Amino acid sequence: MIRSGTIKWYFFMLAAFFMLMLALSTHAHAAEVKKIQLYATDGSLTLADGKEIYIWGFSLVNKPGTAVFPGPKVEAEEGDTLEVTVTNIGPQQTETDFRVYPIRFHGIDTDNGVGQALAVGQSDTRQIKAIQAGSHYYYSGDANQYGVQMGMSGPFIVKAKGSSKQAWTGGPNFDKEYVFHLGELDPVWHKASEDGTVYDRSKFHPRYWTINGKSFPDVEEDPASMIHGMVGEKILVRLINPGNDEHPMHLHGHHFQVIAENGIPLAVPVDKDTVGLEPGETKDILIVFDQSGHFPFHSHKILDNTNDGVYPGGLHTMTHIEQGGSNGGSISLEIGSNHAMVNDGHVMLDVAPFQLKGDTYVPLNFIADQFAGTLQAHMGDRSFTYKTEHTKMELWPLQKQAIMNGQQVQLQSPVLQVKGTAMVPLSYVSSFLCAKVRAGSSPNSTFIEFQTGQECQSPDLDHNPPTVSADPPGGTYPSARTVKLVIRDEDPNARIYYTRDGTIPSEHSTLYTGPITIAQTTTLKFIGIDTSGNASEVTTESYLIQPAPEVFVDVLDDKFTPAQIKVKRGTTVTWVLKGTMMHTVTSYDGLINGTIDTNGRTRFSYTFNEAGTFNYFCMVHPFMTGSVIVE
Repeated sequence: MIRSGTIKWYFFMLAAFFMLMLALSTHAHAAEVKKIQLYATDGSLTLADGKEIYIWGFSLVNKPGTAVFPGPKVEAEEGDTLEVTVTNIGPQQTETDFRVYPIRFHGIDTDNGVGQALAVGQSDTRQIKAIQAGSHYYYSGDANQYGVQMGMSGPFIVKAKGSSKQAWTGGPNFDKEYVFHLGELDPVWHKASEDGTVYDRSKFHPRYWTINGKSFPDVEEDPASMIHGMVGEKILVRLINPGNDEHPMHLHGHHFQVIAENGIPLAVPVDKDTVGLEPGETKDILIVFDQSGHFPFHSHKILDNTNDGVYPGGLHTMTHIEQGGSNGGSISLEIGSNHAMVNDGHVMLDVAPFQLKGDTYVPLNFIADQFAGTLQAHMGDRSFTYKTEHTKMELWPLQKQAIMNGQQVQLQSPVLQVKGTAMVPLSYVSSFLCAKVRAGSSPNSTFIEFQTGQECQSPDLDHNPPTVSADPPGGTYPSARTVKLVIRDEDPNARIYYTRDGTIPSEHSTLYTGPITIAQTTTLKFIGIDTSGNASEVTTESYLIQPAPEVFVDVLDDKFTPAQIKVKRGTTVTWVLKGTMMHTVTSYDGLINGTIDTNGRTRFSYTFNEAGTFNYFCMVHPFMTGSVIVE
């Protein structure tokens, strides 16, 4: 017979089990929420003609005055739950009537209604579900569109699951994508907002039109706003218009397909060469390039193509289409330049290569594009995943440890993040992507040879250590010496580390970047280490800086005194005139030839660095002879 106490205990345990499962499920669900923090503040925007206007906007930095135009791009994947927090940190410009309203997501939220403005220091948090991949935008939800005009809007892109190169899961594939967030700016409105005065919206009169905050010709220096591709590539362009005017966007040289409107896929794509973009509308177009060349992509409204009345400008950009490439090729990069050459074709870089602590850094998204790879950023831990057919590598900013094909590997230099772009050292490209990296034709250039599909399939590295040497070698010198350290290795990114205090060098010692000046007695120890971790033997060179001794020979009117001397190597011999006539000190082999007289130089010196016997005489008085024996 089952007692009632036993039954109660059974149901208590069953309830506890379900509560535990619910808690675990809730925790797992919460862990999937992607969080983004935006800071509302003000800033300035430099226009194509050099003028600056005052803006409001959003920033990823908690610092007044750092707003960007448009706002930072927010991305999610199908099925993601996104939690966006906006914090009003206030403006840097104190006279402005700065107002921030809770943001809305156009095409996802209802656009009706206005929330309460956020006080300085106050935050608003929104949580939305990204159901369908597509193009949207977020904006400050005030009724008079002050926020949108002043810059409080930005692109919101929902990508296919896994960030695959599909417009949506099961949708058309593409090779590259671009986001064109359009803007129309009335400087009078911005000036009124800066001064804290009321703007009459009935007098709205835009004078500048922008793509991603830039107008022509500045868009040509912005890789996000000028399309680069090759014949045969499919390019997805996401057109976003949060403004007040319609913009008919036209592409020269090609037709394209309109595949989605306002984040919703079209049942049947529409072929166009011009697409009208109404206020508050987004459209996704797919371009298949079938000819090479440079083709304008611009608004068909003349006024849209001006900067404060000056043509050309505004909503005008270019497409640079190269002939189709092979399965590999070459890349030429220049430190400090956003321009790169790939197989003789021009490509714009998001961030220019730069040097840090002896290594050259390049943008990983650019490398991924050329190597037929994909690069995915993860907001949670700020990591990056680089994938090709053979390679999957997980990287973290500021870390030297990475995971390659499931194995932990050590990088020579850490991955960095600049303006949201992952920057990797060239040692990573050579060691882990198996490309050939060498110095270019100019001092600041780099040349990369690569073969797509031939990347390293494992993190195995070479096992051949470098060799190192010094020029000049150690020894006794009468004065300071400039010493060059030389490394020989197949790895172009192998480096030398050295110490000057006699301690054993390692990769934590001073990195050799140029000739070393040895001004006093020094023990120089150095080692070569390549990117695979192979190290040379520690080489030691001792430099004894010892001023040369000086020996004097008196030159009388009829003889040298003493006529014969013995000295050590490195000794300086000085002949001093003691008479009234001119004499020479001339060796029979012509190596030494000096003149001394009473009206000119009364001394002549020569340093003997080689062993041997050096016989000399006076050409004016040949009977005067002498010799120097150097031991």
